[in-house]
Amino acid sequence: MRRALLSAFAVMAALLGCSERQAPEAAGRVRLVLKYGPLWGAPEPFRELLARFQQANPDVELVAEPMPNASDLAHQLFVTALEGGAADLDVLVVDVIWVAEFARAGWIADLSGAFPPARLRAELLPGAAEAVILGERTFAVPWYVDVGILYWRTDLVPRAPRTYHELRSLARAAMARSPGLAGFLWQGRQYEGLDCNAFEAIWGHGGETLREGRLVVDTPEGRAGVGWLRDLVASGVSPPSVTSAAEEDSRRRFQQGEAVFMRNWPYALGELEAQGSPVRGRVGIAPLPSEGGAPGPGALGGWQLAVSARSPPPRRAAAERLVAHLTSPDAGLVLALDYARNPARRALYEDPRLRAGAPRIAALLPMVERARPRPVSPYYQLVADALQGELSAALTGLRSPEEALRRAQRQADRIAGAAPP
Repeated sequence: MRRALLSAFAVMAALLGCSERQAPEAAGRVRLVLKYGPLWGAPEPFRELLARFQQANPDVELVAEPMPNASDLAHQLFVTALEGGAADLDVLVVDVIWVAEFARAGWIADLSGAFPPARLRAELLPGAAEAVILGERTFAVPWYVDVGILYWRTDLVPRAPRTYHELRSLARAAMARSPGLAGFLWQGRQYEGLDCNAFEAIWGHGGETLREGRLVVDTPEGRAGVGWLRDLVASGVSPPSVTSAAEEDSRRRFQQGEAVFMRNWPYALGELEAQGSPVRGRVGIAPLPSEGGAPGPGALGGWQLAVSARSPPPRRAAAERLVAHLTSPDAGLVLALDYARNPARRALYEDPRLRAGAPRIAALLPMVERARPRPVSPYYQLVADALQGELSAALTGLRSPEEALRRAQRQADRIAGAAPP
């Protein structure tokens, strides 16, 4: 195992070039390195998008290098490189939950001059803008977004539930008619997906999770939200297997026709409606339910473009131009139509080209508008790890939701160096 880990980190260093050495730039040209995650799909549209930038910027030698698809591994790669002072990466694609961490560490540049906060707030979805603007300074620009949504079987229940009570009632009725069905599938494995489900449940009970820059979960709404998740398992509405499930575990079981409801990300709809899918034509999407019946906010996901703080002025100027190009309305259409990525720009959801070419994405507008960022904090990664362990203990009955959240709150306060409430 130790040898495998050492080999993995050697690959990280090779991928990210954790040194000051760089290939010599062509005479009169700026060498610009873009690190991006796989988009999954035909490579040609993305290559054409990069080629258009290259044609418009002949003074730039653009080098595009793909990163691993796994978010946790990509985070390790970037942290290893940036802590090591890597000077040979310029534009990096970062998860929405990394922006505050990387900004506080001084690894990514302040982009407010090129992307003023007021302009981002005017052009982007609210949650997307909130996640990258820290202290009225812009540290990244959203590339595309994601949001937690509810899937429901249109042949098993008459409508999507608006409240938690309706979800439970509709699920139980369908389960009674078809023994063996699961009522509600979601992601309860001890990983970041569990945090997303927990935050959504807390928000759905009227709670907040960030107060004055500090994570807050030990609240009446927090206890109600985590208690609701625990009760889903204890009552049998959700099968015990949800406590070890990630997105694909939920999606596969739902696609096999084995459940009434599912919480997941929008990517799953393409799989559910694919040729040969057992549930094709029998799936609806809706906002997550809430305690009071208002549409529940889904957790904001997605990826942003940031610029390394170590890029010298000529490369930083070129990097800002590349970020502007890749986050433009035209680029957003390419990502939506060719890669099924949800735009961060609100206006694109009403663009006739998107409505005609990707109606499923256009239909997400009410849900992406309400998408809520996870707590925007430089300590989020550390706090999230602590929270996951306590949430897992609550879901599996090792601890009560009340005790688990008390413990999680103490750990969060200790990590952030804040006094308990």
